[in-house]
Amino acid sequence: MATDRREMEMGTSEARRILPALVKKASSKRKPASDPERNAIRIKTRGASGSASLIPTVDLIAAKERIEELEEELENAGLALFLQERLEQSEGNRLSAGDFLQEIGMGEFVEQLPRR
Repeated sequence: MATDRREMEMGTSEARRILPALVKKASSKRKPASDPERNAIRIKTRGASGSASLIPTVDLIAAKERIEELEEELENAGLALFLQERLEQSEGNRLSAGDFLQEIGMGEFVEQLPRR
């Protein structure tokens, strides 16, 4: 098996030859790395510019969970910014739930609001 930086990059022939060992090593990881690429093994084909990576499942799951957290934080920040801007422009006027939903791009839910 390759060592140092080369351990993280190898050709398809070498990867095919040692695939069971690579999978065993990747599946033995119990805690995710701080960087998903840390435990990844990049597999390159001769003459091609792209590559594929073998990433331990624990790192893949952790990365997916972090992406979901960041998406939620981004949505919350966007909503907070919208509300701040809307409050500055409202001059104290009330906004109906329907108008609010329309302004944040969720107009499809207006029909589900209770009628007065």
